[in-house]
Amino acid sequence: MSSLQAQFTREGFEKLKAQLEELKTQRVTIREEVKEARELGDLKENAGYHAAREAQGIIEARINSLEARLEDAVIVDNLSLDEVVLGVPVRVKNLSTQTERFYTIVGSEEMEFTENAASEESPIGQVLVGKRVGDIAEIQGPAGTVRFEILGIGA
Repeated sequence: MSSLQAQFTREGFEKLKAQLEELKTQRVTIREEVKEARELGDLKENAGYHAAREAQGIIEARINSLEARLEDAVIVDNLSLDEVVLGVPVRVKNLSTQTERFYTIVGSEEMEFTENAASEESPIGQVLVGKRVGDIAEIQGPAGTVRFEILGIGA
């Protein structure tokens, strides 16, 4: 797998595919708006035309971006729950404060769809992936090293 390939959980992949389909539907509506605004005449002073073209450009850019990300995407299935993997909640305890917290490590594109998410590229995501129950993960933070014990993997 190339480092340029996006990794997604099945759920995150499906949500982004749905978003892509919605944008493609909006694309048709925007094309109609551009066509209607163009038919009104002078394009230099036609604010409706310029607004529709700007919206069209934004939608096209997002469609292209999503298509590129999803084209070579790798779906990470959570078959093994003996170590921290993408898409599976992990319960950790901060050994300094004794507080417990859940994280779900996801690809960066899935952050907005996942509760208590941590990106696989974030410091916490990088140190948690691959850990097993009982392992200690150390993260260098601004106030020093923070140590987490892995208490549980899965729901």
